[in-house]
Amino acid sequence: MDNRILLPAIKGIIGDWVYYQTVMPFYEVVNRIDNDHSIREYKSLDDYLQRELSKRSKKIASYLIREETRFFNSAVIGIFGGNPNWYNFAFGPTAVPELEIDDFVLNTLGVLELGGDEKLFSIDGQHRVEGIKQALNDNFEKFQNDELPMIIVAHRDTKEGKIRTRRLFSEINTKAVRVSGLDELITNEDNPSDINARKIYAEFDYFEKDNFIQLNGTKQIGAEDSEFTTILCLKSVNQILYKSEYNFNNVRPSEKILNSLYDKTFEFWSQAIEEVPVYRQIFIDKSKKISDFRSREGGSMLLRPVGIEIMAEAYVNWIAEKGSKKEFWNNFNKIQDNLDSIHWNHILWDSAAQTMAKSISLKFTREYTKYLLDLDHDHEYIIENYTKMKGEGESTLIPLPERP
Repeated sequence: MDNRILLPAIKGIIGDWVYYQTVMPFYEVVNRIDNDHSIREYKSLDDYLQRELSKRSKKIASYLIREETRFFNSAVIGIFGGNPNWYNFAFGPTAVPELEIDDFVLNTLGVLELGGDEKLFSIDGQHRVEGIKQALNDNFEKFQNDELPMIIVAHRDTKEGKIRTRRLFSEINTKAVRVSGLDELITNEDNPSDINARKIYAEFDYFEKDNFIQLNGTKQIGAEDSEFTTILCLKSVNQILYKSEYNFNNVRPSEKILNSLYDKTFEFWSQAIEEVPVYRQIFIDKSKKISDFRSREGGSMLLRPVGIEIMAEAYVNWIAEKGSKKEFWNNFNKIQDNLDSIHWNHILWDSAAQTMAKSISLKFTREYTKYLLDLDHDHEYIIENYTKMKGEGESTLIPLPERP
């Protein structure tokens, strides 16, 4: 069966991309564009995006069926495989006698031939494509004359090619239009905190992906959730670990630098799980569950994103001042980790309301943890703010808890 199609097209170049601006009938979109083709490096992250795709595409299908004035902007479609051909239009000398057509126009206008063996997939426009498929499934005849404007770009289905295409997706979706923090984390190909959060999530054995790390649109995690933390918290930890060494978050680092930064992430989490008793019991000994240390009544701060960030900040500050990582864990473990303990009540935990404190100052927790670890700190700032958190007036300064 001949599955060939000829598409009128404008050929263009921007950056290192050659693209073809064209239109494709809706019924051809259904048959030719595969939204299941993945350019993600980890399947579970792609599954999350696919679930979000299904939710949004239903609204688009309803819009198409409902509105006679329906309209879409161009989808960006990747193509690989097969043998597509481009044919320039050739104008004879008398075709447009009053115009002198230069080479730019002649090289730009033409026909894109698809033989039918090519693989086409959505880079930007997954929701539109899926919405079209659902709409035609409900009412095929209604859309016989509808065409989807699209920009077709060449994709290389290799590791390097997928990175390049993911970066294009990220450029379109995070720099042109604001997206959610989780979508940005999953798609970003420049920021090492995002890239390595995906990697530690998917490849660190102790986390077991979906079993311990939650794909959540916020950094926070519910008190009764079964996961250890969220992937956005993993990103936050990376930002803390990398801040003194790499600040170019909009420029993808070399593979050497990226791997070096990942080594810091891997080392931090490996040490934390081996050295922190709460973590060791959960991840190594498997003698305890998350629910043994986190509930609506409180539990360990180390099972809350803010507590994990405090631990990472303390780790970085200790190494900067004293160097020894082994000594850090020995000293950090002396700090009480219960939210309602003398060290964290009124700072992270509201004992009266039996909930996390409404306002948590990361600057204060950073300086306060330095005090607890006997690092250089702003003592006056700490004691003034500690007094306020305890609900006392400034005239009656409350002494800080003794160091462990």
